[in-house]
Amino acid sequence: MFILDENKLKMMHTLMREKGVNNVDLTMFSELQTKKIYETYAEQFFMFDGLGYMVNCVVSYALAKNIEMVNKKLKKELDYALKQYDYDYALLCAKLLQDNEMIEFLKQYNITNKYDKIFNEVNKFVMEARKWFLLTIGRNLILE
Repeated sequence: MFILDENKLKMMHTLMREKGVNNVDLTMFSELQTKKIYETYAEQFFMFDGLGYMVNCVVSYALAKNIEMVNKKLKKELDYALKQYDYDYALLCAKLLQDNEMIEFLKQYNITNKYDKIFNEVNKFVMEARKWFLLTIGRNLILE
């Protein structure tokens, strides 16, 4: 196991930017360190709006298994998309949030489904994080 310091954290973030957040091997770090790497990377994108920022942020939080922050970012992006009248982007966010009511509402607009490929790519990570979250919650309820 490697010791994670500020320089290694910056190096990992640079590598993630160059290769893609999910294409960097972090197996040499502990689970806690890996979570920190992903979450600190995601924090860099949280305050900015738009597709690229959302993808980097959501995938990073999903890899960190932080479903609360995944949902928070997606809700923020959904609000942004609606204010921009970008109903395709709003639909992408609603689908990732699994907000069926919003999905049905957005279908009344001229949706082109131009983000379907991105949805499929990002949703893999989000679904894995949701699954992990549900298993963890269920396990904790049984233990209580």
